[in-house]
Amino acid sequence: MRSRRMIVAAALFSAAALLTAACGSEGGGGGTQAAECNADALQALGTPKLPTAKDFKLASLVKPKAPRVLAQAKKTFKIGFIGDLTGANAGLIVSSHKAAQLAVKKANEAGDLPFNVELFTIDNKDAAVDPAPTAGLVKRFVDDPLVLGVVGPGFSGETEVGGPILNDAGITMITPSATNPDLTTKGWKAFFRALPTDAVQGGQTGELIVNVLGCKNVAMINDKSPYGAGLAKFTAAAIKKAGGTVVVNEGVEPTTDYTAVVDTVTAKDHDVLYYSGYESEAPLVLKQYRDKGGEGLFMGGDGDKGTNFLKEGGEDAEGAVLTCPCLDPNASSAPEAKSFADAYRADYKEDAGIYSSESWDATNMLIAAIKDGGANATRASVLAYVTALKDYKGLSKTFNWSPVHEVSGSGLVTYVYVVKDGKYTLAGSVDELKS
Repeated sequence: MRSRRMIVAAALFSAAALLTAACGSEGGGGGTQAAECNADALQALGTPKLPTAKDFKLASLVKPKAPRVLAQAKKTFKIGFIGDLTGANAGLIVSSHKAAQLAVKKANEAGDLPFNVELFTIDNKDAAVDPAPTAGLVKRFVDDPLVLGVVGPGFSGETEVGGPILNDAGITMITPSATNPDLTTKGWKAFFRALPTDAVQGGQTGELIVNVLGCKNVAMINDKSPYGAGLAKFTAAAIKKAGGTVVVNEGVEPTTDYTAVVDTVTAKDHDVLYYSGYESEAPLVLKQYRDKGGEGLFMGGDGDKGTNFLKEGGEDAEGAVLTCPCLDPNASSAPEAKSFADAYRADYKEDAGIYSSESWDATNMLIAAIKDGGANATRASVLAYVTALKDYKGLSKTFNWSPVHEVSGSGLVTYVYVVKDGKYTLAGSVDELKS
């Protein structure tokens, strides 16, 4: 029963264990060919080349200095944060918000800033479903002269709405999670993205499915959102380019009943069901697919990779493979990543979640920009500083910007996570698994 799915899952579990334990043998990193959708080739992979200590600059994790005299007289600057914190997809945003809070806290505790920093938070509830309220919400940032930069918006749809308003106000915005490639085609000078786009993730995911896992026939469902439809488009194109076949490719707006599209999928010969949407619907699709007898490997992108997928997916989520252009600090072997993960756990009594590394980087980047301007920092000076950044050592990557403010070079990484024992386990990056 479910033999194909379990074979793939078991092989990926073994791969994750081998990668984590650094058990690759000599010659184990090259030349293997994908089997028939059973991922046996992953058994021979070596240890993933995760970031090392020299790739980081996390001054805000150092021991706090003694507070200066008259610290209460310091000027205060604000960094905005906007995202869905209480809606159906809050599991994708809450951890990035907590990481931003932690970065601000650590920066103030360090005692070396000539000002205080506050995080001005706006809850954009259910922004993935209805981004229209974003326009009014981001005007609160615009109307507050102390707001010099914004972490976010969190989702692609709300960024499309709020982006032009923040850009016109000259407020630097660095999103830790909005991945639709179209966002950097708008001519916005103040928009920056702290992770690769759906085009990068989709392209690498197609190679993963066909060339690494050896899966040839893929059924695809997306939620018709700017994010979900976009990621599906790029993934489908990459699957076809790699020699695979997309046997179903349907968009279904969020609902509670996916039986019709699931019936379409199960009627086709397929190895993989790939869902491109958000974590609120992904477990519903998965459960209804399994209830209808679907045995294929379940895969999805970063929008699926939230806490709700694990909670609501339950036993059905075991063996699922999700990709994300984001670094899980709990899975990294770098000392600085461990320091961040420990600090996060100490403050919040839980593990850091999705996009926390990227949000930490975005917040610290804005803090560095304000610090560079000192007590006379302005929105213009912050934008100039962030625009000119080169080789900025962050937690998730070393940042360099393309001409349209995308991450470039070594930052174009998609990580592969496997659900095992109710948790996300890192199997490695797509490039590592390919090679």
